[in-house]
Amino acid sequence: MKITFVGTSHGAPSAERYCSCYMIESGDSIYLVDAGAPVTDILLHSGKQIESVKAVFTTHAHSDHTAGIPFIANLMHWYFWKSSCDFYLTTQRLIDSVRNKNTAWGDGDINAQRVRFHIPEEGLVYEDGNIKVEYIKTAHTNPSYAILVTEGEKRVLFGGDFSQGLSANDVPEVVKEEIDAFICELAHFGFEELHPHLTECRAKQVFFTHVFPDSKFDEIKEKNGMYPFPIYAPDDGYVVEI
Repeated sequence: MKITFVGTSHGAPSAERYCSCYMIESGDSIYLVDAGAPVTDILLHSGKQIESVKAVFTTHAHSDHTAGIPFIANLMHWYFWKSSCDFYLTTQRLIDSVRNKNTAWGDGDINAQRVRFHIPEEGLVYEDGNIKVEYIKTAHTNPSYAILVTEGEKRVLFGGDFSQGLSANDVPEVVKEEIDAFICELAHFGFEELHPHLTECRAKQVFFTHVFPDSKFDEIKEKNGMYPFPIYAPDDGYVVEI
């Protein structure tokens, strides 16, 4: 499993970072977790084929996690006509907004045979010959989820966004199991609130994205070595092989 950190910013883009988006490559297929970045442009600029994108999974409906979806769905509908993709969007309102944009742009109803929308529920939502994807409820919004992606024996948890100050104690219990990576936000709480969860975490490595304010980047560097796993704050474009 190869993961590219396409967008690593917090709720707004910066001069150096796009909003939340992760690309998974497994077999000959591409999968996206969140798409707040202008993902269509980025994929094409990096030499990827849009037709290779088989599924898009969102953690919640906020625009910094979903703004890139209407455009890629639109182009799959009328331009990249060999595309066949499943979109897992967390609310019917979000699905309707993507469909409505397609109509407003003059391209009619999205081709439901090739561009398919689903509302995920907690548990296993997707499985093909490459990966399986499970949704785990969190408390950032209603609804919001963390996403566990499994490829063979490899498991990666994409945390999405958690509750403010971790007041709902919504870091998934799966971090206490052996997983290969935990991708964790660091905008809605600090290390003080997260520390108890990290002490129980058994991930092989932890990646912090969605970091705010910028002073936390220095804190991540300072705290690397405190835990039995390395911690990172990757930039946009960073690639890791799991």
